[in-house]
Amino acid sequence: MQLTFRDIEQAFEINEQALYHWLNALSLPAVKANDQYYFNSVEVLEWALKNQVSLTAGALKLCERSRSGEEVFTPALLRGGVHACIPGEDRVTVLENVLKELPLPPHVDAAFFKELLLSREQTGTTAIGNGIAIPHVKHPVILAGLEPVVGLFFLDSAVDFAAFDGQRVHTLFVIFTGSFKGHLSLLSRLAFCLQNESVKAVLARRASPEEVLAAFKVAEARIVKGP
Repeated sequence: MQLTFRDIEQAFEINEQALYHWLNALSLPAVKANDQYYFNSVEVLEWALKNQVSLTAGALKLCERSRSGEEVFTPALLRGGVHACIPGEDRVTVLENVLKELPLPPHVDAAFFKELLLSREQTGTTAIGNGIAIPHVKHPVILAGLEPVVGLFFLDSAVDFAAFDGQRVHTLFVIFTGSFKGHLSLLSRLAFCLQNESVKAVLARRASPEEVLAAFKVAEARIVKGP
């Protein structure tokens, strides 16, 4: 979804000066055409995560207008599961071991999917800071027809993902879905939930799958049902 300058101002509840600051000082991704700025919704979400910009309810609604009133992230996490003690000393090895645990459909080749994830890392790290990364394919349409899945993985030891804050990554959310809209919905819901204090707490202490799922369900309910 392409967003305008005014869309960003209204959604994030900021003024023109603040938005120019984001563009010039914080490198908010944008394309300028005919003296107008245009923004890609996925790039804006990824930028907001990496720069720890608060994702307002307006920003969330802007990115998923057709998703109000239904859970999106929690069912996908239930399918993908919560996995602990994933070994690996580098990104390649970690992703190989992650894919051994991730419940991929039979027709999806794990080696192919690994190459897609590595290709995405080469275009720019998926680390968002604070020891968290969100590996995902750059073009979800490649996996058309797949039911959305999110796998949460706690690593055995922290790994360098070239994060902007310099922190090594210890927690991964691996996302795959079969459509651009599904990808955007998962990413936006995750971004919103990661601002929730209960979610932060269960991730920090590597809580049980049941506790993690419960925390995300409660956090997502605030989106679905409102405050």
